[in-house]
Amino acid sequence: MTRVVALTPNPAWDVTYRVDRLLPGESLRVRSVVARAGGKGVNVARVVRALGSASVAVCPLGGPLAGPFADDLDADGQPAAVVPVAGAVRQSVAVVPAEAGAEDGGHPTVLNEPGPALDDAEWAALVAACVAQVGTAPAAVVATVSGSLPPGTTRERVVGLVGALRAAGARVHVDVSGPGLVWAAEAGADLVKPNRSELVEATGVDDPARAAGELLRRGARAVVVTDGERGLTAYEAGPDGPVMPAVVGRARLAAPVAGNPTGAGDAAMAALAVDPDQPWAHRLALAAATSAAAVLQPVAGAVDRADVDRLLTHVVTEPES
Repeated sequence: MTRVVALTPNPAWDVTYRVDRLLPGESLRVRSVVARAGGKGVNVARVVRALGSASVAVCPLGGPLAGPFADDLDADGQPAAVVPVAGAVRQSVAVVPAEAGAEDGGHPTVLNEPGPALDDAEWAALVAACVAQVGTAPAAVVATVSGSLPPGTTRERVVGLVGALRAAGARVHVDVSGPGLVWAAEAGADLVKPNRSELVEATGVDDPARAAGELLRRGARAVVVTDGERGLTAYEAGPDGPVMPAVVGRARLAAPVAGNPTGAGDAAMAALAVDPDQPWAHRLALAAATSAAAVLQPVAGAVDRADVDRLLTHVVTEPES
């Protein structure tokens, strides 16, 4: 199976608080705390390994949490390429209620710090580290770019990153939001994976098919849109070009699972990367099952392969239209 080089441009020290119920404006008793190295790309790397493939996490790290971050990856057995930077690693705090409240519906509340900006030399070092990890067998490598981008990231940086990875021979899958999603498409990313709200925000188009067509028109080779319990839909350019995209597959779980959905999208990203030569029906089914398996875990970046295999039997797929 494919080796995955998972870049987290803006990593975070993830802290998960579990509470009985989230009551805004009240003092809450925390029932348990988990703190670990995180960020979407780190989550992808961990889930890739749980699915049986090799991965390396690439992260810019600096500040007082850089040491604990690297130590946590090492303790977990997660191979990593660390790029030292001046700015401090941010924190991301998820508050997960055991009981649904009127305001949160049982969903976690996540507080994301912005993270540090990278100067030109630091960004260049990060790109070089990713390219170096592509290695000597580029046909068997998928490079993923996941999560928020550092403050001040420009179109030129994103286009240069995607271009450098593709020039090295990697297939490039991108899961970012805002303008970065459009820039990745313009750079010719092999796959972009927004959720529905991110797709609408980035393109300004309300209809998912037309919005996916906009990203295909700009240069993306495939678009996979996640939509919560509705599952995943994959689009490629249709016979008349990207303006009328073709649905090449859909997958969803027959019945939703309850739990912590914080890392579900990252789990889907990992599943899409591990075997990109499989038909869309296979890839989307694995992504739907892996995403659901992540919801069952208390923290992001974890799945139980037994859960994935069990949930695969409950995935509903639709062939290409």
